[in-house]
Amino acid sequence: MIFLFFIRLQSDKYILKSRGFILAITILFISGFINGNQEINSTFFLLLYPIASFSIRGLKEGIIWTFSLLIILVSLYLQMPNSYNIYSFSFFCIAYFMVSYLLYWYRHYELKIFTKIYQVNELKKELEEKNKELKKIAITDKLTNVFNRLKLDSQMETEMNRVRRFGHGFSIIIIDIDYFKEVNDNYGHQVGDSVLMEMANLLKYYVRDTDTLGRWGGEEFLIICPETKEEGVLKLARNLQKCIEKNTFSTIGSKTASFGITTYIKGDSTSSMLKRADDALYKAKTTGRNKVEKL
Repeated sequence: MIFLFFIRLQSDKYILKSRGFILAITILFISGFINGNQEINSTFFLLLYPIASFSIRGLKEGIIWTFSLLIILVSLYLQMPNSYNIYSFSFFCIAYFMVSYLLYWYRHYELKIFTKIYQVNELKKELEEKNKELKKIAITDKLTNVFNRLKLDSQMETEMNRVRRFGHGFSIIIIDIDYFKEVNDNYGHQVGDSVLMEMANLLKYYVRDTDTLGRWGGEEFLIICPETKEEGVLKLARNLQKCIEKNTFSTIGSKTASFGITTYIKGDSTSSMLKRADDALYKAKTTGRNKVEKL
């Protein structure tokens, strides 16, 4: 657990300090072994060493430190044959080896399990990101990068359900770019696409954060305005109309748009509101364009 925690935050500073600590306790344990009282119980504290080395330095380096100490102790014992009873020392070596062996496999499987958990979590995060991306793609118009018809239909239903439950009103705006066919005919469809993208960016900049903007189809855009009455939606539509009129589009220069707006009336359905807004737009286009009409 300690190794897995530190391996994610590992730094040169931590490696240096942990190795220094292991070296210090190695010297301490060797000193204790040399000064032991020839009793087996005086070597029991050495069994703590494998635990410390595996915990602090991890699986691979832990086994190196652990068996390095054992080799040193065996070498010391051979040079000091009278320091410990051979049976006691043999028993200690067996116990030390068994503790090291058990710790090694415990850490091995622990690391394996946590590696799998980490991989699963990473895959889960990646899957969540992909799902978010797919969800965004599913509700976003590819050309203009605003919401598409699917999202707008869903949002209209949401607002309808909310107004029926809580009695809060909302309004919608349908925007149509004036004489857009002439852009495609005179400049080509690439320029037409560029105009649509610029129009979408312009609308995104000026609509409110609470509004839902999307491409309704062709050169038409729809804005859903929650908690907005007729006075508020009229003000917003007129501001947008002036901003579009003053804007200079790439290649084609100036361009205008017509607006049809409507506000929820008790008993309305999604289709009745959209038809009323579309009728208002038709009125704006047939009575001069570049204007705002309401029904």
